[in-house]
Amino acid sequence: MTRTPTLPINDRSMWRRLVALAHPDAGGDHELFIWTGTLRDVVCNSKTATSRQFAEDTEPTVHPSRQRQASTFSTADRVSFDQFADFEVLTDRAVTMAAAVAEPFGYLLRHVVDCYPVSSEAGPLYDQQLCGASYKSLAAVGHSVAMTKAERVQWYRIAEAIPLSQRHAGHIFSRLKRRAA
Repeated sequence: MTRTPTLPINDRSMWRRLVALAHPDAGGDHELFIWTGTLRDVVCNSKTATSRQFAEDTEPTVHPSRQRQASTFSTADRVSFDQFADFEVLTDRAVTMAAAVAEPFGYLLRHVVDCYPVSSEAGPLYDQQLCGASYKSLAAVGHSVAMTKAERVQWYRIAEAIPLSQRHAGHIFSRLKRRAA
């Protein structure tokens, strides 16, 4: 019997690719996108993924230590992000990438030039530095500059490549709103 080599079931890059394929802007289905993200959370966040966890009548275990984070920032609909990443380095990466990408993407990325890190006393802004940008907020940015669906998908890929935090996306969107006013 031959065996096809594959990556482990909890490989982040494979899950990122699968969730991206299921995203509605990439031609996927909204319900499939949500289901895929939930499945990823169950598979990757459990210490022992056994078959009983996937039974129809079994609910995934809720860990009290993760409850606030899971309810505040769901990872299924966000850019994959390392919460320990240096915010200033990511900001510099976005500004540098602005020169290398086509418009309107460069225009949007240049807006983060004055997005500085904040301390934990800043509350919600600090929390936004620690999670990836939501696809919903990236779509709002895209719609505000009249991107087509194909351009929004490209915008998501750029945001994933950096990766942009929720704070970056919010900063871009607020700058666009101020300019429009």
